[in-house]
Amino acid sequence: MLNKHLFLAISLSTLVLAGCSTTHNIEIKPEIKVSSSSLTNDRVIQVSTSTLLDSKVGSIETGIKETANIFATNNISQSVNDSVMKGLRELGFTPDQGVMPPASLNIEITKMSYVTEVEKLKTIAKIDFEIKATLAAKGQTYKSSYGSQKVREYGTLPFEKDVESDMNDLASQTVNRLLKDPNIIILLQSN
Repeated sequence: MLNKHLFLAISLSTLVLAGCSTTHNIEIKPEIKVSSSSLTNDRVIQVSTSTLLDSKVGSIETGIKETANIFATNNISQSVNDSVMKGLRELGFTPDQGVMPPASLNIEITKMSYVTEVEKLKTIAKIDFEIKATLAAKGQTYKSSYGSQKVREYGTLPFEKDVESDMNDLASQTVNRLLKDPNIIILLQSN
């Protein structure tokens, strides 16, 4: 019996010293926060979204050797596209109605990362989300980049829901910056 307790204590100590490894699966869904408006468009608004990024967002390693790989579980391009379309409608636009050729808004997700470094027993996470937009409308082309960044500090491995919340907060801020860009609004509005 004593040997069983000793074996159990040694096994638990080994697990604690080795740390634990897990996977955080997160879903990216930017939330739109624009004021409803009565903007109108005379041309169809065509929105396309793409990315060369894969589903791995990053990883976490804490000072006590806990680790987690972070993966996006949904189609991020489609999720950002859906959010932009929802935002355009909330602004009053009717993207699927109007004359041709369409106003063309191309969005590229260029960065979505969660990177950590350890300072003694403190884990510092740097979280980024960036997009580039190119709008061709009214005979003009407008290009812009939008990004958001957050720094978080942890003592132990953060929960999956907290990682997801942080990444969605940045994705939301970034998409809302695009939707509030006055140059985008002007080029999409009716003359």
